[in-house]
Amino acid sequence: MEQPSKPIFYIATATSLVVIGDTLLYTILPSYYSRMGLAPYQVGLLLSVNRWVRLTTNHLSVYSYRRYPSELWLLGSFFFGAVVSAIYGTVNVFIVLLAARILWGLCYSFIRQAGIMTAVNAGDPIHLGKRMGFYRGVSSLWQGLGVFLGGLSHDAFGFSVTLVAISIFSLSAIPLGDLSQKGLKQVSPSPLGFQLGGGDFGITLCGFSLGVVGSGLIMSTLGLVIKERIGESFYIFGYAIGVVTLTATILSSRWVIDAIFSPILGTAADSVGRERSIIFLFALGGLVMFSTTLSAGPIWLVFVVLLCFICGGTLYMLLSGRAGRHGIRSLASFVTAYDLGSSLGPSIGWSITQFGLPSHFIFVTAGTFYLLGAIASYGSLHKGRATL
Repeated sequence: MEQPSKPIFYIATATSLVVIGDTLLYTILPSYYSRMGLAPYQVGLLLSVNRWVRLTTNHLSVYSYRRYPSELWLLGSFFFGAVVSAIYGTVNVFIVLLAARILWGLCYSFIRQAGIMTAVNAGDPIHLGKRMGFYRGVSSLWQGLGVFLGGLSHDAFGFSVTLVAISIFSLSAIPLGDLSQKGLKQVSPSPLGFQLGGGDFGITLCGFSLGVVGSGLIMSTLGLVIKERIGESFYIFGYAIGVVTLTATILSSRWVIDAIFSPILGTAADSVGRERSIIFLFALGGLVMFSTTLSAGPIWLVFVVLLCFICGGTLYMLLSGRAGRHGIRSLASFVTAYDLGSSLGPSIGWSITQFGLPSHFIFVTAGTFYLLGAIASYGSLHKGRATL
């Protein structure tokens, strides 16, 4: 059996180091923004503009890597990604912070493209699921640990010291990134498959559905749904658990789930068939989310969300690996569709609330998008196209 290679470990570690600053911003800024002199609408723009800009920069990274092949694109992105974290901690001017978030969106497009393609090119296609699982698992492990320590540092030393320290620490991603590309062979793209109606429409539709549900709709409305279902707090073994604590615990469990289950599920998908696994996970996630209309209990709600995390994380690594196998243009199309979905997801979820609909409509909508992904992926398998 193929063993996970050092290039994947290096690139996954390097990526997680640089992403910590961005993730901490989502964690800290909502409760800290007033001290920085920011208005609520400015916070919303800062936390979303990096995703919107990637709709363009994902394809810019493809052009740059293909037109001017060089490792400097990746290493430069690591450097400027570290600089951006320092800007977060030292500047309170909105327009400068906005420019930094746009720069981060650009950097992340290059980093993500290189990270996935490193996992794709680090071995044979047979064990692609295992490599993608290892890549995602290592990234999630370091990122989760980094965010936890960053949160402790923020409470102990403050916002500025924490972000500047993370910026300096993130510079270690540069030598790790350089090591990850040494001796790496480029794998020729496989014949384009997994189609629905031609082109890359099938995988694009899957990426969009996945982005709407996981990174957008569920993540942005979970606190609201929990509060509606259980109120401000509930009791476990006689201890009161606040809704904010419960929400934060569930959201942070996403990294733990990815770190533990990604390598296992990636290897399992290699054995049973990656394309069949995609169909099954979309269908399972969709049906389970529809089940929230039948049970409103907090335990079942937590179970549904955690299962959604497992399905979503596994689907992302399998679909991104498949896209990478067909070349960087296919990968750019997938991640751009995913970014578009994750950008629109919060608006869809909060629009449901705005119109006064019950919270289970959020899960019904999410389940509908997942079933749409199942149909798109089943269409390609039914036609007998090339598998992952």
